[in-house]
Amino acid sequence: MNRKQSAAVVLLLCLMTLGLSAQNRYRAHGNPIFTHKYTCDPAAMVQGDTLWLFTGQDCEGNQMGYHLTDWCAFSTTDMVHWTEHPTPLKSTDFAWNVTNDAWAAHVTERNGKYYYYISTSGAGIGVAVADRPEGPYKDALGKPLLTKEDCEGADHGWVCIDPAVFIDDDGQAYIFWGNRYCYYAKLKENMIEIDGEITKLEFDQRWPFTEAAWVHKANGKYYLTYATGWPEKIAYAMADSIDGPWEFKGLLSECASNCNTTHPAIVELGGKTYFFTHNGTLPAGTSYSRSVCVEELTYNEDGTMNKCDITTDGINGAVSACANCAKTCPLSGDDAYLFVFFSDPTHSIFMATSYDGYTFEAVNGGKPILLGKDLAEQKGVRDPHISRGPDGAFYLCMTDLHIFAQREGLRETEWERDGAKYGWGNNRGLVLMKSYDLVNWTRSNVRIDKAFKKKFGDIGCAWAPETVYDPQKDKMMIYFTMRIGNGPNKLYYAYTDKNFTKLVTEPKLLFEPSDPSITVLDADITQLPDGRFCMMYVAHDNGIGIKMAISDRINGGYEYSDRWIDYEATACEAPNVWKRGDKWVLMYDIYGIDPHNFGFVETEDFETFTSLGRFNEGCMKAVNFNSPKHGSVIRISKEEARRLEEHYK
Repeated sequence: MNRKQSAAVVLLLCLMTLGLSAQNRYRAHGNPIFTHKYTCDPAAMVQGDTLWLFTGQDCEGNQMGYHLTDWCAFSTTDMVHWTEHPTPLKSTDFAWNVTNDAWAAHVTERNGKYYYYISTSGAGIGVAVADRPEGPYKDALGKPLLTKEDCEGADHGWVCIDPAVFIDDDGQAYIFWGNRYCYYAKLKENMIEIDGEITKLEFDQRWPFTEAAWVHKANGKYYLTYATGWPEKIAYAMADSIDGPWEFKGLLSECASNCNTTHPAIVELGGKTYFFTHNGTLPAGTSYSRSVCVEELTYNEDGTMNKCDITTDGINGAVSACANCAKTCPLSGDDAYLFVFFSDPTHSIFMATSYDGYTFEAVNGGKPILLGKDLAEQKGVRDPHISRGPDGAFYLCMTDLHIFAQREGLRETEWERDGAKYGWGNNRGLVLMKSYDLVNWTRSNVRIDKAFKKKFGDIGCAWAPETVYDPQKDKMMIYFTMRIGNGPNKLYYAYTDKNFTKLVTEPKLLFEPSDPSITVLDADITQLPDGRFCMMYVAHDNGIGIKMAISDRINGGYEYSDRWIDYEATACEAPNVWKRGDKWVLMYDIYGIDPHNFGFVETEDFETFTSLGRFNEGCMKAVNFNSPKHGSVIRISKEEARRLEEHYK
């Protein structure tokens, strides 16, 4: 449920884009490659069968100005599955970098060492060294390798940027760099000293040099690729020698979408050539909130490169993948799906049905089927979850809370109790409902503070309940978010009676990270094929999004993991896992965008997760409703779906 103050959201969203402390794995599905953070200025390096991608990192969406303080490192062996490594290098790792900027960089290997050439907005170009491509890297010189003073003819402070290193077949290393003017020089064998004179290149003024040089060699030809004009496009030149003369061939790529800058990188992996750059196409993307993209690049017989503009599909696009979803997720002949959700304006319950697991249409003409004013003490409900028990009954539970009650004239205060003492929302009740036909329901209102007054009489909230059958206890287990007073949110569980009217055991702690500063909420438990249990949940853990924990038992023992599961660069919540065919779908509420929407990822093994995009932006469709909030999906029979639809006609 959406329960964060706007100022806190802005702060946490920025923190979310900072470097992670452990490896995270992602599956690329079109462009941009990564959607969980903003990446820019790609530099690629191939070592054996692994492609290493080093990028800059813009802070957050919808920003103005370049705010980059560290660099990122990713690796892949197939251009589909990517590993993000811990932050390899920060601007503060260079004591002489008085600008504290982390601008475009380049990494190369020499004699078993890895050299990270970085640029700043005015302090110069530096170099760091490491024993492994992922680092950690340390400043090799304690001073810049190059500064503005090395750039003949330039009078602007940011001329000394965008280093690109090329090692020729004879072992000689070269470094190219510059803004408005392009320079190059030899590097000594140690890779940390300039060897000889610095040369300024001359360019065809049809395609003048702006910045972002990249040099590579293919089929005996040398290629100099660079950004030209403003907004920038990518042009290139060819030569038979690294010293030229360069023959300028024109444009390789047009302007990047929603972005004034561009930055090329070209490498070969597995017999294919890949062209990297960045654009601003994430939902909150701009020229200052960029995202790295990739396309396959091809050559003509004469060595010229074919035009290579960035597409949404990229080399493994989400659109084409979604078009094949129905083929890869076969459904049984009797399968249908039920989606239960609420909306902020109504604080009531909606239901939608689907016969393929992709397209959902709300019943009752898109109007509520259960009114919050009739269900809850606060005259409004949120966070509905539906499950099916071993008795064949449907178990529907929700939060008893109306966040607009004061505005609607239902109470005089914003919350039932003092927000300073009990926090946002500060409700104390849950609504439990049971049905055998999805039409006729029993209902009970449970107050946690009254049912367990001695221990939980002063709770600050009781949110987002879900149920799952525990075969060891032969009971329905209910689990939910709760906090004491205005303390941290934690996850608790209890068991209910068979009629689903009350809690028959005192709530116990279900999961708590070892770091008490990490808030957790909105748990969703799924049993895996191997018998273990997967709990998706929302973590306020240097960001707000979906994480996963695994346990051998349903009611505890879940092990914390650093890995983010959602594909969003902004805040999301309310994870819900449901099975479609032979795969599982993770659905979540992206409340950090406006208008908010639901996101979807798919998995076969809970190791690799494929993004399916959002409602009406990919293969998942919402027919006659928009902006659903905090929902859940279960599989039902076609007969049950048709009976529900018929009842509300």
